[in-house]
Amino acid sequence: MEPRGYELLKIETKIDNLEKELSILFDDFRLTANKHVQDEKLRYDKLEKMSFCCLRLLEIYREYTKKLKK
Repeated sequence: MEPRGYELLKIETKIDNLEKELSILFDDFRLTANKHVQDEKLRYDKLEKMSFCCLRLLEIYREYTKKLKK
């Protein structure tokens, strides 16, 4: 079993990576929206990616808070 501090550091790294990924996805979506792209499927796919990233981020935050409470 890994030391508690190391486990938290690994989770913090996951959080940082997901926050960066979400930021990139949002910027990409915003650029698409600003260009008035008519392709609804493309915008839907970008929103779907953002949603999945948000769900993963929420899951990791929950894991982090559980470990902090221990």
